[in-house]
Amino acid sequence: MDWWIVLHIILVAGGIIIASPLGGKISNAIGAGDNKMKWLSSRRERLLGGLLLVCLGGFTVSSHTLWFHNKFHELGNSGIGCSAFSVFDCASVIANDEYNMAPLLGAPWGVVGMLAFTMLGWLALSIKKEPDANWVETHLKAGVGISAIGALVALYLVYVEIFPLQGVFCQYCTIAHIADIASLVIFFKLLNMKNEGNWLTDGEKSSDEKSKTLTEIRTGSKSRGGYVKPTSSGEEE
Repeated sequence: MDWWIVLHIILVAGGIIIASPLGGKISNAIGAGDNKMKWLSSRRERLLGGLLLVCLGGFTVSSHTLWFHNKFHELGNSGIGCSAFSVFDCASVIANDEYNMAPLLGAPWGVVGMLAFTMLGWLALSIKKEPDANWVETHLKAGVGISAIGALVALYLVYVEIFPLQGVFCQYCTIAHIADIASLVIFFKLLNMKNEGNWLTDGEKSSDEKSKTLTEIRTGSKSRGGYVKPTSSGEEE
């Protein structure tokens, strides 16, 4: 058994579990909060944390398929050692230069997958670091668009496996397809949260309202030519 494939599965499956309702139950069971495992404390944080794991798994499995592709050209089909069962035979898929090359780009699909998951991971990490930034919605829409294109590519590659390759599947490619579809679903859920006004936690909303109030008071005083005494975070206006 190839233990590398177990690593890819753990990363992608772990991310899906964290982003699912089961992740919420796990969070409640361990008492996650602002002072303990904050990345599990809210639905938004769980979705983003799960998304990052899924993107990491998608990147690692894509890089693995690229390694197999390069090894085939060095050692031949029988030497890359990625066959598992009669139905799952990644050698027959990855070693096929006709279908394992992205049209127009002329690069193996593994390279395309690595670039795509890197971009999706960067979008997710940026949003996680600055969830209240004004560009968050744009990043979420970009994530939905990129992963949607990836899902179409995944459908095309599954078609290739079923028909031109006559029902031979690549287990590593399948994990990458699942990672991309999971990314699409999670980005879509995050965008819905943003559009429905459920994005910020209660603590973040309170802090945001206080910041807006202070800004309005200072702006109003300046427009009247008044003096605004500097306040510390512990003082009330």
